[in-house]
Amino acid sequence: MSLFKELKRRNVIRVATAYLIVGWLLIQVLGLATDSFEAPSWIMKLAITIIVIGFFISLIISWAYELTPEGIKRDKDVNRDDTITHHTAKKLDIITIVALIAVGSLVLWQQFIKTEVKVTNISTTISTEPETTPKEQGVSANSIAVLPFADLSKEGDQEYFSDGIAEEILNVLVRVDALQVTSRTSAFQFKGSNKGIPAIAEELKVRHVLEGSVRKSGETIRITAQLIDAQNDKHLWSEAFDRPLTTDNIFDIQDEISNAIVNALKDELKLNIIEPLVIKKTTSNLTAYELYLRAVPLFFNRKDLDIADSYLDEALELDQNFAKAWELRAALQHIKIDYNYSDMSIKEAQILTKSFALKAIELESQSALAMAALANNQYNEDGETDYHKVFELFDKAIDIDPNSVTSTAWRGWYYAAVGKLDLSLKDFRQCLELEPLYSMCYSNWTNITGQVMDYKSFEALLINGLNKDLISLKFIDLSTLAANKQELLFKVVANQKGNLEGWRKIDRLYDAYLNPEKNHRELIDDIKAFAKNKSSISALDLSRILMPIGAFELSPEEISMWGVAYKTYRKSPEFKNYIIDYGIYKYWLVKGFPPQCIPIGEDDFECD
Repeated sequence: MSLFKELKRRNVIRVATAYLIVGWLLIQVLGLATDSFEAPSWIMKLAITIIVIGFFISLIISWAYELTPEGIKRDKDVNRDDTITHHTAKKLDIITIVALIAVGSLVLWQQFIKTEVKVTNISTTISTEPETTPKEQGVSANSIAVLPFADLSKEGDQEYFSDGIAEEILNVLVRVDALQVTSRTSAFQFKGSNKGIPAIAEELKVRHVLEGSVRKSGETIRITAQLIDAQNDKHLWSEAFDRPLTTDNIFDIQDEISNAIVNALKDELKLNIIEPLVIKKTTSNLTAYELYLRAVPLFFNRKDLDIADSYLDEALELDQNFAKAWELRAALQHIKIDYNYSDMSIKEAQILTKSFALKAIELESQSALAMAALANNQYNEDGETDYHKVFELFDKAIDIDPNSVTSTAWRGWYYAAVGKLDLSLKDFRQCLELEPLYSMCYSNWTNITGQVMDYKSFEALLINGLNKDLISLKFIDLSTLAANKQELLFKVVANQKGNLEGWRKIDRLYDAYLNPEKNHRELIDDIKAFAKNKSSISALDLSRILMPIGAFELSPEEISMWGVAYKTYRKSPEFKNYIIDYGIYKYWLVKGFPPQCIPIGEDDFECD
């Protein structure tokens, strides 16, 4: 008798088939169970080992033994006329069929029933590095970069002014749909560079480059500008403007330069542009305008925000109708607190923001930044936030100015607050498409990537961000570093100013992050006592550090509370109260629940 026929007669093949199907089914069920109960990984490894060993034991038993009415007997002791292997075969067939049905049901359940965040769904929207150049490999003929204008003033102290002139021109050209204008941060990284125009254009992936200079001398100003075709280093247009130093003349020069660029490119590229560009004069006071130009880079770089606010205050004393100063001052108030440049309360910031924003809108009804500031101002530290109003205002701001990185970045933050991480990541990516070197968007994008446990992408983004100075060490997510066993970087971040610089027990904090399920109340109280004497540690900083190890009495940082480190918090009464008290649950009832949460009945919910 052949070996195959003997294996078939003794039901060895049927046993192997049934065992493999049932074994796979058991592994899948065990995997779901260990995830749900957060069991240690060794339990799953042990179970798989036992199932594999059991497979070989079952084959040996099915070969050597046979099930008979009198019990299990060795195969050689069974009379062939009395064998009932055919009955056993039928039972094994039934077991196999039932197991296959169960496998099919499980596959369908995994495919269509989604009550948890699907990390793969989120991580597929994340590439390992943000786009720092245009998407196309080739260079578009209608692409242009506006480089920062050189400051040629005698004292060399007018850089803010020369940068401001270039930025105003860039902002006008961005409104021309037929042109592809490189972002401010990408172009301005070449300030003071010794690279030639062709090399800069190649790095920025643009065909045309505008460069220029500004010289202020007494009561006169001289602005020069030249448009260069980087492909052949040919000057398409150049001109020098010598005028008396007035705001009217400054805006007129910006107007002339912008239209000259469009006209120079219109014929060459056959652009269908009919209407001339018009730069709206926002103030008639030169000193107020200069103060505004000083404040703008401080706002975008999130540096010296108290000084920026004082510049704007002075500007508005000189010109109460300066709408752009009002809108920028409105946007500044909350971030002054966030970046520790002010000790005023949230309530005070809300009052000032609303007053400044409404004044800006009164003067300029289409002020996108003022509307974004009002949206950001809806958050109520002491009670419910109207998230419907928040997103309505952000959407309106972005409709007015689709190139507003501030509106897009802030909306991304609020999407994260309500658990819509996919929409949050989409906004942060859009922000980086507009401004590839905007650190706030990059930092948030990186941290959310880590929070959804896409550690490979997180590490790539982190390295890229540190290489390009896009991430502040202070704001790297500690829970992701701990989950990824990056002990050294964890301790470096924890020791940053604004975190726990000067505290001598960072090793205890790291151990607590590795074991968040334990009681860390003594450690929490110790850190709270330390933070009381540190003005550099804000309430938000303290929350970000302590909530992953059980300080649920604190208010969470909205953008962090959906990460894996907050899973225990999301099961707590404090979390449920927060979601209800701050208006998030009310928003979900209309707009739908995030993937992490499901409704229970008509007035309750639970999250993973």
